[in-house]
Amino acid sequence: MKTGGSALLAASATAAALAFPALVAHASRPAPSAPGSYLVTLTGAQQSVASYAGPVQAGTGCTFSVNNVDRQVLTFSAERRVRLVLHAGESLPEIDFTARVGVAGSRHRESELTKGDADSCGASQPPQTKRCGSRTLRAALALRPAGEDRIVLGGALADGGESVACSSKLTTPDRFLVLSESRLRIPPGRLGELFARGRFHRRAKAGNGITKTTDVRWTVVLKRVH
Repeated sequence: MKTGGSALLAASATAAALAFPALVAHASRPAPSAPGSYLVTLTGAQQSVASYAGPVQAGTGCTFSVNNVDRQVLTFSAERRVRLVLHAGESLPEIDFTARVGVAGSRHRESELTKGDADSCGASQPPQTKRCGSRTLRAALALRPAGEDRIVLGGALADGGESVACSSKLTTPDRFLVLSESRLRIPPGRLGELFARGRFHRRAKAGNGITKTTDVRWTVVLKRVH
């Protein structure tokens, strides 16, 4: 199963990527481009949930009804000051970030013996939820143009980050950051503030009856500082 992808490319019965554009600009006078220094702030989150509820065969004559859920939430934020020349009618130039990524999540397990003898099959497991320890990781993210009115956000955790990011144990986990996009077109004039929002949603069957959903949401804000 494919676990990552761009909202630009997602087109299947089990994957859907939605980009919701948002654009705010304050113009003082017309100009073909707007050079200046901007404070760029990026915030967002990626959530992955893998789950299975149903029967599991565990040896001859042994059947358990299980309810297993793995949840991962990675929240990210970054801020930097950049010098940009924004051309009216186009999208943003590439902007790179070093982001802080907060890790949270949980793993839920429970099972009930529905067929077979407990002595030979094993006892039922009462509901148990283990929460992942809080961590703060680093990631390299990049906002890139993808056509005259689109931007794409992607990136990756620093080396070793995936192994401690509370990834799912039920199926192949999503890597961070799943690509997603938004629409943004630079209006003419001297800009005071500009922002865009991106959203990605995918629901897929991961095999063996496991379902996985992935959601990414983010907001980027540019404020002219002088």
